Parts: sequence; structure tokens; C-alpha cells
Amino acid sequence: MPPFVPLSDGAQVDILYSLGGRIVENRLWFVTRQPPIDATQLDNLALGVANHIEAQLLPFLSSELRLRRVEASDWTIDPPSFVARRVVGADGGGSADCHSANVAVRVVFRGTTDQTFPNNSNFIPGIPKDQVTLNTYSDTIRDAIFECYADLIDAAAVFGPFPAWRWVITSRQIDNAFRTEQLSVSASGILFTSPYIAPRRHRLR
Repeated sequence: MPPFVPLSDGAQVDILYSLGGRIVENRLWFVTRQPPIDATQLDNLALGVANHIEAQLLPFLSSELRLRRVEASDWTIDPPSFVARRVVGADGGGSADCHSANVAVRVVFRGTTDQTFPNNSNFIPGIPKDQVTLNTYSDTIRDAIFECYADLIDAAAVFGPFPAWRWVITSRQIDNAFRTEQLSVSASGILFTSPYIAPRRHRLR
């Protein structure tokens, strides 16, 4: 188990799906623009992310995938002072059969600096089989993922009274050692580093 590395004024958000009896998890980081963090802010963050994913991404994923819940945790202290959970229970909108839980589309997050922040990415589960030709995923699913995450940059500010949150990418390590506090920069965009579906070796429960 890696050590806890706090994020100043920050929150961790876990997006939890289920597919074929497995829990599939993605993670995002946010920094409040109205510190300090309180329970109401975290509840608004969990609700905002849940509504955003359900409205903008889930309709393009397989109906065999279910968005279970979104959890937002205060990441300034261990254990968290506040944790907010939003149960969703909504299925994807695609009618085609689904690829297995370890097959995904990887989307990489860019920051506002040229500094490299490794491991800031999500692996999108629930890819419908009709959106993949051999190993290449379609422009349709790529565009849907792009719009969802690109819109999140501005949407975070209204996950609660404006200005609410800022979506960030983070670094927990430097020179192969854990930092005492995560370094973060604002998310500025996303990249698809490969046109092919990717094996998802982690983030399965």
C-alpha cells in the first residue's frame, strides 16, 4: 500500500462502474476554489461528476455497463474528514454487446505546463463491440470521450456555487520517492495516444 500523499485543498473522486460482475474504477482529482473543503462542497462535487458522466459519456457505452456510484473524498488529511457518495445506478445507452472489463479506451490528461505528469489518465470501460473494428476504436466513441472530458474542464467550476472546483492532474512522486504533498496543475485537455483499444490491467476490483 503506497503512503498517503495529501493534495492541498484537494479531493479525490472515484467513478465506480460494474461490468460482468467486476467493479471498474476511474479516478479524478479536483481542487476547491473556495477553501477549506467542507461536506457540502464534496457532496456538490460528487453530484456534479455523477451527472456529467451519466449525461455525456454513459449514452455511448454499452448497456451491459452500469455506472454504480461516484465518491468524493477530502484528500487534505488521512483519514478524510469528509466523504460524499452519490448512487447512480444507470446503464449505458449502447445496444451492442460489450467488450470485457479489461478492454478499454485510454484517455490521457494534459496539464497547463510542459512538465510530465505520468499516470494521469482514465481507461474507459464498457466499449460496445460495434465501435471497434479489429483493435481500432471508432471516431464516434473517441469523439464522445473527448467531449465529456473536455467539457469537464469548465463544468467543474459549477459543481456547486461558482467558482466551485478546478479539475487538476497531479504528481505524487519525484525521483522515485513519494512527495510530502502532491504537485498539481490545472487540466487543460486530453490526448489519445493510440487508436487501439488498451488492456486494462489495473482499476478492476
